Amino acid sequence: MPGPVLVPLQPEAAASNAAAPAPTPAPSFRVEGPGGSSLRVGLLLQPQFQSVNNATLDSYSSNLYLRRTRILVGGSLFGVFDFFFDTDYPNLFLPAAGTAAGGGATYLKSTPGMNIQDAFGTWKVFKDMVKIDVGYMLPPLFHNAVQGATTLYAWDYFAYAFTSTVSPQGVPVFGSSANPIGRDLGVQVRGLVLNGHLEYRAGLFQGLRDAPSTTDVGARNFFRFAARIQLNLLDAEPGFFYQGTYLGARKIVSVGGTVDIQDSYKLFGGDVFVDLPVGPVGVVTAQVDVAHWNGGSFITVLPKETALMSEAGFVFAPVQVGPVIRYERLWPTGGANQARYVAGVGYWPYGHNSNVKAFYTRFHEDGAARDLNQFNVQWQLYFF
Repeated sequence: MPGPVLVPLQPEAAASNAAAPAPTPAPSFRVEGPGGSSLRVGLLLQPQFQSVNNATLDSYSSNLYLRRTRILVGGSLFGVFDFFFDTDYPNLFLPAAGTAAGGGATYLKSTPGMNIQDAFGTWKVFKDMVKIDVGYMLPPLFHNAVQGATTLYAWDYFAYAFTSTVSPQGVPVFGSSANPIGRDLGVQVRGLVLNGHLEYRAGLFQGLRDAPSTTDVGARNFFRFAARIQLNLLDAEPGFFYQGTYLGARKIVSVGGTVDIQDSYKLFGGDVFVDLPVGPVGVVTAQVDVAHWNGGSFITVLPKETALMSEAGFVFAPVQVGPVIRYERLWPTGGANQARYVAGVGYWPYGHNSNVKAFYTRFHEDGAARDLNQFNVQWQLYFF
């Protein structure tokens, strides 16, 4: 029997009805074995320049660092089981203020380490109609919170995409030792039905486990339940991770809703996502996500909050350049309202494989001494 063969992985074909051509993805490579088995390896680098002022101190803090540094591994076994695993060390060499052992102030750059970012397997029970994911993954929340970091529209996620998983003091609300950036461990079923026009996702996840008491063991409570329904008016989004833009490769108009519950903790959300070619001119992209969460008596460190997250932009196909604007707002109960005004531009000569994005953010918080200004310039290098 012949051994594994290294072959180029052909990029997903553009939708036949997309008039504006998307940048051709660079072919990656995979090792193919017998019986439909394969292995893929990829890399994500996001070098970034950032300059930001402070609410109380003068001057701007400027840094060069790696926003994301990821090794990606994925593939298939027997054509039935898929798997995905990636590592990350976010914000490599971005300084952070701290206090030394002697009590003096420090400002140290974060040095290399490695975290598991995602690790899950997928059993394709019945093609695209029934799939079961098991492992460490993004639960099925609103659209932006299920997007992959490799295919975002702006230079990063919405600022409030994962706010429901961390308290205002920065404590992970579901009891992990470090911030999981929206991830949780569990099992979910998902699929596309009605010829791809309806997508469903529903799963049970670890959530917050009860602490031991004087009479009972810990982790005796029921799991976290999260579910999502998405109506696809045109093309479907068949992957585990959504994209922030398909750059003309698909015609997307979708409406989604999500629920996330454990004990008295509740999150409800809805979203609208549009990503459409406009003749030979280019691609228009727009997204609005709304979410409301409340930790209740179960997660007391998480206040009742409502978030609005929106973005819109246009990529001109002949030059693969386009503007992007964002508006985000957070209404916390018992806290100061926040607003973010964002404007930037992206240059997509090689699509998501290599692009450059420059953005300005104005952050306003009611009652703060001053507004914050932030500048980000990011280059992305990605293949998988």
